[in-house]
Amino acid sequence: MINIFIYYMVLKYKFFGGVHMKFILNILIGTFIILSTVNASYAEDEKQTMVDVRQQAMQAMWTRLERLATLIALPGDSVTSSDGSTIIISNQNNMEPLETYSLIHAREAEQDGLEIYNLLTQVENFWPRHTSVANVKSTNAERLVWIIPEAFNRYYTDAVYASQNLNTAFKDKDAENIKRSVCMLALSCGRCHAGFRKVRFDNLRKEGRGWTGNYNACWSYKNEVTLNSTAIRE
Repeated sequence: MINIFIYYMVLKYKFFGGVHMKFILNILIGTFIILSTVNASYAEDEKQTMVDVRQQAMQAMWTRLERLATLIALPGDSVTSSDGSTIIISNQNNMEPLETYSLIHAREAEQDGLEIYNLLTQVENFWPRHTSVANVKSTNAERLVWIIPEAFNRYYTDAVYASQNLNTAFKDKDAENIKRSVCMLALSCGRCHAGFRKVRFDNLRKEGRGWTGNYNACWSYKNEVTLNSTAIRE
């Protein structure tokens, strides 16, 4: 359609003189500016959408991780139930952790473990350079994600391995390994956040201990990771 319009205006120029060619050039320049603006706006929206999707995925993971912390809760620890109630774990609780989990959260722990793994893999490549803090309106990711991507990728992969190990432990019904894997997943998330995510009070308030990975039952595993960073993947 634009080509037909240009052809028409060129013919018109032959009959009415050069003044009309100036008019054509103005139209072409205006069209180019409009198209460039539309394309730039679309590109900006696309980048911000990618950031928003990865943030929503992270939030969904932390919600599930906070629920999974029920499996490692110690007597006196508090957990939030599916209806928002705060429950204190009693020292007289004789139920198995998986049974306690189902009772408190009205869902199976295995489902949360599987969903965390799926979310991790779905947004694994959602940190391209053009979605850095220098190129989008807002992001919680630190510049270090793009300055030292090898370190970020290693920490992210640690979380993927930890979630895989957790799902394997669920399949094997290995209670001790389930506890260890929940802690390793929490520690991998906390370690990545410490280096690559902006610290804000609002993050801590909404995401709780899942943001830092600091659960009382995980201190021995934290020492293990301190001595051997690859322990998270084992």
